[in-house]
Amino acid sequence: MQQRFLEYLKNECRCSNDSHYLLAVSGGVDSVVMAYLFKISGIKFSIAHCNFRLRGDESDCDQKFVSDLAESFDVPCYIKQFDTEEYAEKEGLSVQVAARTLRYEWFREVMETGRMDYLSVGHNRDDIIETFLINLSRGTGIRGLTGIKPRKGNIVRPLLFASRKDILGFAGENNIRWRDDSSNESNKYQRNVIRNIIIPEFEKIYPSFRNNVITTIRNLGGTEILYNEAVSRLEGYIASHKHGNLYIDIEKLKDTEMVETVLYEILKDYGCNQSMVSSIAGTLNNSPGRQVITSTHTITRDRSFLIVTPNRPVASGSLFIDVKTEKIGYPFEMSFKILSDIDYTAENTRASFDYDRLIFPLKLRRWKEGDRFSPLGMKGSKKVSDFLIDSKIPLPEKKNVWVMESGDEIIWVVGMRIDDRFKVTKDTKKIFLAVVETPPLF
Repeated sequence: MQQRFLEYLKNECRCSNDSHYLLAVSGGVDSVVMAYLFKISGIKFSIAHCNFRLRGDESDCDQKFVSDLAESFDVPCYIKQFDTEEYAEKEGLSVQVAARTLRYEWFREVMETGRMDYLSVGHNRDDIIETFLINLSRGTGIRGLTGIKPRKGNIVRPLLFASRKDILGFAGENNIRWRDDSSNESNKYQRNVIRNIIIPEFEKIYPSFRNNVITTIRNLGGTEILYNEAVSRLEGYIASHKHGNLYIDIEKLKDTEMVETVLYEILKDYGCNQSMVSSIAGTLNNSPGRQVITSTHTITRDRSFLIVTPNRPVASGSLFIDVKTEKIGYPFEMSFKILSDIDYTAENTRASFDYDRLIFPLKLRRWKEGDRFSPLGMKGSKKVSDFLIDSKIPLPEKKNVWVMESGDEIIWVVGMRIDDRFKVTKDTKKIFLAVVETPPLF
């Protein structure tokens, strides 16, 4: 095991034994075995442990275990406690995403302070398989099917050669103690369902399922290299940078055989997901002016080019929606259409407004104290705060409520209720339809 570890660190992670490593140690068997291998190999390292305070006493016991482990190895130990749930609520993130964001930001700070060369994390070969299946289930391009890489920048994963079974066997042979995370047994988490149920079922049909998936991932890795080379050539032919903006030649793009695939590869680093790319591709045969707005950029269909421009900062995180805006990706995905057919729809996530009553650009912002509107079906106005209380929105989730304004009037508490004054009536000639495609965070 130690020899395979050293060979993998050198040949796959492309790292030197003379470097200083920061080891992310949770207390679980993977990260503890990783620390043990670094220790017996005589490689310089320090340990970092995050206490996310999500499992009460169990989290504190993990912290104590890692601290004692570092002391027994006689290496520096950095420990940080996080109010993970509070941060997740504040930023509108899932707890898992919040924890990942917090730990990697902190790891970077520790590495800069301690002048360390690499961050080492304890992912193993089974994690590659699980991630492959997760990405496959969600829908992904080739990049999502090529597995976790041994090295990305200064982050290395020197245990990817070993299965979870290998690691457990090594720990048993060397009397290595570790901490079990009870959440790993809970099938309320997607990864645990894949780990505990789906993969074992596949193995009943194909006993060599794990090895077969690893072989497939390795083959796809080679395909990705060829794919990236082809995309790079196409991007150089189709797109150019000028005055800080990206210009994509529409006629050259349309001449390619796979418009959406090429467009996705060009736009993925500008906040675009596949759904947005499909919307943009749908504008190529339309008249100029249509827009898609991501969290970072605006893509405009001009006469001859798709022009990608950085979004200008707007006060209080507001976003303006022009009459030609087709789609936005922040703070949640929404699409917009102008219809001539009467549509009286008043669903929570699908709002129809009388177009002639609107003043563009519309403004999307978080609600604030003092906001008032006239909920559909009600005479007179009501405070948004009272409406949220009546709708039984929990206090921590109220900050995630957004409103849409026309002029200075609220026309929609997004995802909940439109304003009665802007509804579609029998006299409506044209409709502005707004659809929430991924729900707001409340």
